[in-house]
Amino acid sequence: MPVRIRHSARAPAAEGPVIRAGSMEGFRSLLLELGHDPQPILRDAGIDPEILNQPDLVIPTNAYRRALNRAAEITGIAHFGLLLSQRQTFEKLGAVGYLVRHGPDLKTSIERLMRHFHTHDTGSMTRLEVDGAHALWRHRLGGVSEDAAVQQTELAMGLACQFTRSALEETWAPSAVYFEHAAPADLGPYEAVFRCPVLFGQTLTALELATSDLSRPLRQSDAGLFQILQQHIERIEEGLGEDIGGKVRHLLLQNMEDGLCRLDDVAARLGLRRHALQRRLKAEGTSFQNILDDVRFELARRYLRESKTPISEIAGLLGYSESAVFTRSFARRAGMAPNAWRRKQS
Repeated sequence: MPVRIRHSARAPAAEGPVIRAGSMEGFRSLLLELGHDPQPILRDAGIDPEILNQPDLVIPTNAYRRALNRAAEITGIAHFGLLLSQRQTFEKLGAVGYLVRHGPDLKTSIERLMRHFHTHDTGSMTRLEVDGAHALWRHRLGGVSEDAAVQQTELAMGLACQFTRSALEETWAPSAVYFEHAAPADLGPYEAVFRCPVLFGQTLTALELATSDLSRPLRQSDAGLFQILQQHIERIEEGLGEDIGGKVRHLLLQNMEDGLCRLDDVAARLGLRRHALQRRLKAEGTSFQNILDDVRFELARRYLRESKTPISEIAGLLGYSESAVFTRSFARRAGMAPNAWRRKQS
């Protein structure tokens, strides 16, 4: 049967990041199987149930997250997102999902996913870090509200593991899995899905795998289809607009921990001179400093809420020269010092 792939449609403009409705694959059937009606859960989250029949339309990321959180609450299954991940396929990502399925090897597929993931989800980022015999396939959520991120994060990691397993061999397992949030009461479901040590309260969310796995060919690779899909996605990206502020935000979220927080560095990544970038941001009613401050505040709250990372280390991760500067900056936005804000979340 021929593969039918469409452009990702854009519903009416939404505040903040958006995600394709295809991300809800299996949501309704899983809830029905568990004895719950998905309709009120979706409506309470702000999602029209009918939009799930149009996977290429987009929904607000916050609404998607609320639906997952509410489903976990109503079913009483704390690992609902992880459970749902095992009912999903990478094809739910739309064109980019088909693309990575037909890559020549695992490394190429992950790199293409990194490059094009925003065509499916504008509020999440994925990256690959290779260090000797080990590699980290990292995942990060960005541009979302204060709602807990556990369900979405666990779904993403479960799906990444399932994709790799289906692409290489069913016996494959990562070396380890890292989550930033606290450990659940029952580790059994995580050990069953990942088949490896699963560590919580870490400074990153990632699958650890052997570097040698990256050169392994994919079982379903089709070189001809891979090239066709690559060209198709490039045409999709041409129609996504030139929101330079969004591109700056995405770069900062993706690379903040690597020290990318200078105007000149970001401008260079975008192929612009610093003054040209400043002019374009001004035309959009913002500035580099405003975006940087927003990203730092967003990441700071995530680190404080979902990890036990020391304040001094958080300051370094966010590119502050010293902890005191970070503390003052955070207090201006939050109305209290970082340690006080962290205590309030517990």
